[in-house]
Amino acid sequence: MPLKKDSLERQLALATEDLEKRVKALDEKGVDAKARSKDSQWRSLNAKCRRIRSRLNTVSSIAERDAECERRKAEPAEDSAE
Repeated sequence: MPLKKDSLERQLALATEDLEKRVKALDEKGVDAKARSKDSQWRSLNAKCRRIRSRLNTVSSIAERDAECERRKAEPAEDSAE
């Protein structure tokens, strides 16, 4: 069962917070921004954020598609009422 938009937004906030903590730890170690991709934890957290963002985009596009479908269903009913 797909998750709701608010659940995904909450998950994204938590994942982003974890990623920021890892970035801060790497910065304290003196790791360059370009060298972060060599850190396995950073890669994992970054991938998690991207997955959740992708799911959020999909939820939004599905909601738009459903709204368009409802609009089209209502259109013939309005035409026949005239």
